[in-house]
Amino acid sequence: MYDFDSKIDRHNTNSVKWSGAQDRYKNPDILPMWVADMDFASPKEVIESLKNTATNEIFGYSLPPTWNKELLKSVRLWIKRRNEWDISFEQLGFSSGVIPALSFAIKATTAENDAIILQSPYYGHFKTLLDDTHRKLINNPLIQNEYGYELDLDDFEQKIVDNNVKAFILCNPHNPTGRVWSENELISLAKICEKHDVWILSDDIHSDLIMPGYNYQPLAKIFKQYADHIITFKSVSKTFNLAGIQSAYYISENLELLEKMKKIRDESFNPELLNSFATPAIISAYSFGDSWLKSVIKYIESNYNFADNFIHTELPKAKVANLEATYLVWIDVSYLNISEEQLLKHLDDAGLGVETSSEFGLTDPHKLFIRMNIATQRENVELGLKRLKEALS
Repeated sequence: MYDFDSKIDRHNTNSVKWSGAQDRYKNPDILPMWVADMDFASPKEVIESLKNTATNEIFGYSLPPTWNKELLKSVRLWIKRRNEWDISFEQLGFSSGVIPALSFAIKATTAENDAIILQSPYYGHFKTLLDDTHRKLINNPLIQNEYGYELDLDDFEQKIVDNNVKAFILCNPHNPTGRVWSENELISLAKICEKHDVWILSDDIHSDLIMPGYNYQPLAKIFKQYADHIITFKSVSKTFNLAGIQSAYYISENLELLEKMKKIRDESFNPELLNSFATPAIISAYSFGDSWLKSVIKYIESNYNFADNFIHTELPKAKVANLEATYLVWIDVSYLNISEEQLLKHLDDAGLGVETSSEFGLTDPHKLFIRMNIATQRENVELGLKRLKEALS
């Protein structure tokens, strides 16, 4: 029903992933498998809704999303259907992206020089956020095991106490390791935060991209007693390959906090108004996208199984973390005993554009990792793996 093998030429389309790769890497023949967007066409219903919007021929200010009942209903029904989580319209806020929304939340819950805890390896823009808002980063490293990563709860609590931490940015599911945190793990984290009065800012942007056999749970749903201290951030951007539409939303039972975030948002560069295409994209994706999403997850799972088998066979010293969610494969290549700069040169020379350790807050010179985006045609995955093998050899 869906043809994810057909290539779409993304050169000269103003794509960060493809056109931007020419500025990021030296090799003109680079295969970009770095930034987190897919090389798949979005659902046809979404594309049709955007075409219909374009036929209006006028692109004035859009209705504020909190005034648009159809938009609010589509988000609410999606959350209820996918996550069995019943939220009200009043619990929703909107922004052009999760990162700007996180910025509002940081400013609403903490003050300059306050400590905020992250769990490395972490998404690099989290650190940028803390730098830009003049907050102090406290690192609680995840523990690497044979299959991937687990929480270090003792260190988490000790870091909170020692540094008077005010907020915690949770990544659920986790980018870049691909972990889907279990209900017990999430509740353990939340109980520590509750004990020490720590706000939880939960980035759940990848929560629709869950591999078969795993179960995502929104923390605010499963730990109701602390829900007024939790803000959950979601978007259609990763789920339906709509990052360029620039839309996101956030959920909290704390209406006073939402009002405070709204005030900060309206005083900033990023008011609530979404662009002309964002609202129809969200409504159509959430109304008609289930079948497409099920199929794309199956395709990504197949790509992962292929990649995992290839690396296990051709690069047996490398370690691939179990992919429980996202389309980002996390590969430990510490056995190479080379610097990150040397690794990047070998990868660039081989024509493979990926992201590596330091972009995820990892600074140990003896540990070396690669994040590889496999949400692309199988032909590209095969070529990328061949280039990976060439680079590491």
